[in-house]
Amino acid sequence: MRYSLVAALAVAISATAVAQDQPASASGWQTFEEDGGRSGAILKADNGSQIVIKCDKPGKREVHAMIMSANDKLAVPNDRPISRPIRFQFDNKSPATENWRFYETYAMASGKTGDRALARFIVDLRKANKVRTILSTGIGPDVDLSFDVAGAQEAIAHVYEACRDSAPA
Repeated sequence: MRYSLVAALAVAISATAVAQDQPASASGWQTFEEDGGRSGAILKADNGSQIVIKCDKPGKREVHAMIMSANDKLAVPNDRPISRPIRFQFDNKSPATENWRFYETYAMASGKTGDRALARFIVDLRKANKVRTILSTGIGPDVDLSFDVAGAQEAIAHVYEACRDSAPA
């Protein structure tokens, strides 16, 4: 039940964000800012899957990233997220693997932890035009998603600035 609410909230936030969006550039990224300090950037793939970079309240280490699958479950519902591998391939570079927190319909990397997975993702995302992600669900076949991420640098800068934080170098 708890994760259903989290997933519903994430989808609602995304829908609200798109309704209040501002183009980050000529790219597919949409940025948003809401009352209370919530801000972010959303990129939707052709199949409806999304990359979301957001900040729920301004402050250091408050930015987090989510990859939401439109069609696949990523984990079984449970009380705690499951740490699972996610493989990224930015443009034509060699794939890299990180562990993210998996929820039923999305995977998340947080800036609050000592883990540098979010920082590495943000650094590579800013410079890329395309990213392929392969999410290891542990409950079925891997989920393979691709995104055209051109313009990410501007979108990421917007989120970190609105959050009053410094983007990773």
